[in-house]
Amino acid sequence: MLSNLKKMLCFCGVCSLLPAEIYAGEILVGQNQNTNMLVRVYNNNLGLVHDTRKVSLEKGLNEVAFEGVASSIQPESAILNGAGIQVLEQNYDYNLLTAENLLNSSVGKEVKTAVQNPQNGQMIMDKATLVSSNYGNPILRFDYGIEAHFPGRIIYDALPQNLRVKPTLVASLESSKAGVDNLELTYLTYGLSWKADYVAQIVSEQELNLNTWITLKNETGTDYDNAQVELISGSVNLVNEPTTRVYPMLAMKAERAGNAVADAVTASGVAPQNVADYYMYKLPRKTTIKDKQSKQISLMHFDKVKYEKEYRFQSPLYLGAGASQSAFEKKHPDIVFKLTNSKENRLGQPLPAGMMRFYQNKDGEDMVFLGENRIEQTAVGEKAELRIGQAFDLWADGKIVDAKAIAKDIYEYQVAVTFKNVSDFDAKVVFEQNLYNNWNILQESIKSVRKNASVAKWQFDLAAQKSLVLNFTVRVNRNI
Repeated sequence: MLSNLKKMLCFCGVCSLLPAEIYAGEILVGQNQNTNMLVRVYNNNLGLVHDTRKVSLEKGLNEVAFEGVASSIQPESAILNGAGIQVLEQNYDYNLLTAENLLNSSVGKEVKTAVQNPQNGQMIMDKATLVSSNYGNPILRFDYGIEAHFPGRIIYDALPQNLRVKPTLVASLESSKAGVDNLELTYLTYGLSWKADYVAQIVSEQELNLNTWITLKNETGTDYDNAQVELISGSVNLVNEPTTRVYPMLAMKAERAGNAVADAVTASGVAPQNVADYYMYKLPRKTTIKDKQSKQISLMHFDKVKYEKEYRFQSPLYLGAGASQSAFEKKHPDIVFKLTNSKENRLGQPLPAGMMRFYQNKDGEDMVFLGENRIEQTAVGEKAELRIGQAFDLWADGKIVDAKAIAKDIYEYQVAVTFKNVSDFDAKVVFEQNLYNNWNILQESIKSVRKNASVAKWQFDLAAQKSLVLNFTVRVNRNI
């Protein structure tokens, strides 16, 4: 039992002391005095907090302590605003009241000790000087000698002046008047993040329903109660500079909360607003984000979104200058879903980057997971292509039928590719062939398009339970 008591630290007789009593003359502003909370969350683990609290000020000099700010706050970014005030100095106190810090802060001071008599259970009280904290194993000097393995408890008469119950921003400010008013503390903090996830449910061969969920994560060391949350899509630039602190500096232009965005809730969910070069999504309802909490919130919903699905083959054949005969067998295509972000396709809102997962009902009952891929941030008018897997009921066999040199560094290749569809559904097929140097299609059984300078593309429909052969001849000129 003595060994179990060895490392116990007790705050007996001092727990009733309030921080306001410890820091004489300080106006303690707790989180319970909050009147409005606005949190803007960026994509790169960054948050901008607007914390408004009701404070009673005296005319003249005031020492105001905002208790419960984020432990990962960027103190150099803090801005304190209020009517008729002028901030003279700001300090961020993050040396918190813990058993370890209390022990370390008491080194060299006299403390009380208590140890239980194993014979009769009575508590034996004494006094000692704390010589060293020794990483949680205190060394004590008693009148009778030094104890390096004291089996009892240490009792403190007072709390040290340099320890806070919660991370606190202390500001010295001059007020032009006395009375109760709102002070708004704005600061940047790491530890806030969000991400988007999309659930795409296929309802027909041309339409799907799209739900967007966002996941908020709070690792800042404090709670944000009843907060208006705004999500910023786009990454602001952060500059790492040499500093004695672990926090990188941030180059930012502070904006007042009330001027940044207006309410914009539509039938499809949250309508984004353009702010500078970013998009802002304002959640329609206030929410509480607890520290060490991950929270999911519905962001947007779109019904009957039009899409296209194609089966895309990428040819493995090399048709550059000097290539020899080669072939491939049983090449399966990628399944690619194509979305155009437009009102005509029942979207037409900026889509934040995130993971999109596709589902489809099997026989009208069970939901089947088809695959997933990441969609990048997609502006209105942009197209998105997402590869979600491979189709095994479709495949292609191809070969170079003939390869010959026409002249120095000029070659011709005859290619045959057979496509097979053994499924019960028609398929929209795309076949792409990489080509090199200067090239020209001389003959082809299906019309191609030049996708870019090095890719020829064929697109056609392949009926269910059918096969089709693509023949083409290409000339490659290495001299041009």
